[in-house]
Amino acid sequence: MQTLLYVWPLERGDELAVRAAHEAFPAAALERGAGIVRLVAFIGSGMYAMEITTADGDVQERLRQFLAAPAVQQLFDALRPYVRDLPSPGEHTADMPLATAMLLWQADDAGPSHSV
Repeated sequence: MQTLLYVWPLERGDELAVRAAHEAFPAAALERGAGIVRLVAFIGSGMYAMEITTADGDVQERLRQFLAAPAVQQLFDALRPYVRDLPSPGEHTADMPLATAMLLWQADDAGPSHSV
């Protein structure tokens, strides 16, 4: 599994429209196997982000599966008027605004720790 963060610019003031688009979030389509095991969406301060955790295997293939899912494209089509530069099926990961974890810090019962 690998977790990636996509970050896209969002026009301030469009947050309500983006939230409305998420009312039709394609959870059922993802559960049928789009190569994704976890997805978290973030919104605020002129940006929209998705934290995507892929299933085991080739991360690029898992992202291709995700982006090719018709329900995901329907969601992205609903977001496009408000969120710039959303990916299309077939787009290469090198062309996407992606980030992956570099540092994880958390406090637990044994005291603070960090890893990646």
